[in-house]
Amino acid sequence: MPLRALLVALSFAALPSACDGDASADPPARRAAEFRSPAVEAELERAATVVRTRGFTDVEGTPWRGFLVDRGAAVDELRLRRGSCYVVLAAVSAAMEDLTIALYDSDGGEVAHSAPGTRALRYCPPQTGTYFVALRAEGSGLFAVARFEGPTGLDIRLDDLARDREAGP
Repeated sequence: MPLRALLVALSFAALPSACDGDASADPPARRAAEFRSPAVEAELERAATVVRTRGFTDVEGTPWRGFLVDRGAAVDELRLRRGSCYVVLAAVSAAMEDLTIALYDSDGGEVAHSAPGTRALRYCPPQTGTYFVALRAEGSGLFAVARFEGPTGLDIRLDDLARDREAGP
């Protein structure tokens, strides 16, 4: 009798359990870049509209999105061409106190950074190549970054792109 009980137990162990199917059906974990904030998206589009009216066009690709923790940083690579100027524009969620944007060349040297209180920078590269956009946060929250390309010789304002939080929507 014990041998029969052992064989029955082994045959049940070999069968897939109903719980095994449920475990594989769990959705994959979402990445921070997939999260959207209607307020961040609206702010980015409002500022992007202003940049477009100043002679710049969107660089192909979707906006770069993510989440930063206080004093955290994120880096993205982009290809810039000599003979054009670029604007990097960011919008952030309300919990983020400040965001600094810096641009680095392929050797790691900083070539541009946003002015204090401004979430945008403009750069006209002296040579075509790979550059890196780095974001540094004060406070935690979501961000969205759009990139624009335009002609050289356009000296545009960037200080009016970020909406004052006390002013409201």
